[in-house]
Amino acid sequence: MLWNEHKKRETLYIEAMKKDDLGTLRRTCNQGHISALLFQKEIQWIYDYFKCMLNDSDLRDSSVKKSNPISLDKFNDRILIARLLKDTEYSTLHCYQKLLKYLDKDSEESYILQEHIARISDLYEVLAKEVGTVQTWSSTSQMPAYRIAASA
Repeated sequence: MLWNEHKKRETLYIEAMKKDDLGTLRRTCNQGHISALLFQKEIQWIYDYFKCMLNDSDLRDSSVKKSNPISLDKFNDRILIARLLKDTEYSTLHCYQKLLKYLDKDSEESYILQEHIARISDLYEVLAKEVGTVQTWSSTSQMPAYRIAASA
């Protein structure tokens, strides 16, 4: 689940960086792209640790069956692109919260995933500011908690 989310993030950030006139959003897209690549690698290590060699396939094999890649050709507005990226980060954070329920809170794997959540939350907040809202992802609770305030 997380592997596919990060493949989606990677593709989306690459598509976004192809756009002209991104301004400050370009730096955020670059950071998002790099984090997607690094987090995929760390998730692969965790998966390899837990997987059963007889039943589970390699993640690299499953990356070939991508779902419909998102095309940003029809999006020219920087705010719309930022909103789409923000929604993708929300989806990714939600997947992390689901997975954390199954891990021991003191495990190394849980620690790695918490670090991912912290980094993605930072990107989420930057993107939320870009679209004109102040939203914070709370990683301390089991369910996502948001503080939303319309910016004037």
